[in-house]
Amino acid sequence: MAATPTREVARRVFAREFNDATYTFKESDDDRAPVYALLPTGQRVNRIFVVGTLTETEDVGEDSEYWQGRVVDPNGDTFFTYAGQYQPDAAPTRPTTAT
Repeated sequence: MAATPTREVARRVFAREFNDATYTFKESDDDRAPVYALLPTGQRVNRIFVVGTLTETEDVGEDSEYWQGRVVDPNGDTFFTYAGQYQPDAAPTRPTTAT
């Protein structure tokens, strides 16, 4: 029997720590092998858990909707997130701005 693949646990990471990660790698040549980021702490991650306040959204797509979001973490540092064609459930939940 083939083993059922499981997702790795998402790691809690502050924006500065994630943004300072400059090295990425794969542990296998398989097309579907996960890509890891090496954090300054030495921990490898391929999924992160983001906590913060969504402060801006912008449709940056040219041919179709592709949204960029700015999330500010508790330390005041910034994550940029994206949702579009490959995140069909996330794109429609973008916030609307009151005028």
